[in-house]
Amino acid sequence: MMMHTCSIGVMAYNEAVNIKSLLLDLLRQQTHNFLLVEIIVVASGCTDSTQDIITGLQKEDSRIRLIIQEQRQGKAAAINLFLKEAKGEFIVLVGSDLKIVADVLSKVLEPLRQPGLGMTGGRPVPVDSNTSFMGYGVNLLWRLHHQLSLSRPKLGEFVAFKNLVKEIPKETAVDEAYL
Repeated sequence: MMMHTCSIGVMAYNEAVNIKSLLLDLLRQQTHNFLLVEIIVVASGCTDSTQDIITGLQKEDSRIRLIIQEQRQGKAAAINLFLKEAKGEFIVLVGSDLKIVADVLSKVLEPLRQPGLGMTGGRPVPVDSNTSFMGYGVNLLWRLHHQLSLSRPKLGEFVAFKNLVKEIPKETAVDEAYL
């Protein structure tokens, strides 16, 4: 079976609390028919230790790359910086505040091997407990989000697509809709 390449893009703003675990989870993914060639993190206007954490991880794995955007210019601008650098046949955009489960990368990439299919996405599942009022509310919101997405896909937290898009409009507020 043919091995395809993929590039992961993570757009980050002050994600020191989560960025290390996210990147380690991404590096541990079993990719089966896909070769993870790079994880590019675009750090936009970070004022915490996000960039230092990424720099440290780069020393452990050369697939991690850091692009520093000195001033925040919006998610679309950060995505465009990533798209200009991405080398993989397939692109994956991952929210910098996510916790990633095992094998999810292959699950979102595998359908893209089909002709005519251009984009897939993962389902966000909250880690909050249902036992508190806020936890129940968050879980309810994301269950409803999932039900709606089954008929009208609303992706964005974790998406994969063929590397055909070189830029999105900087003024877009909904990058996944444009993609």
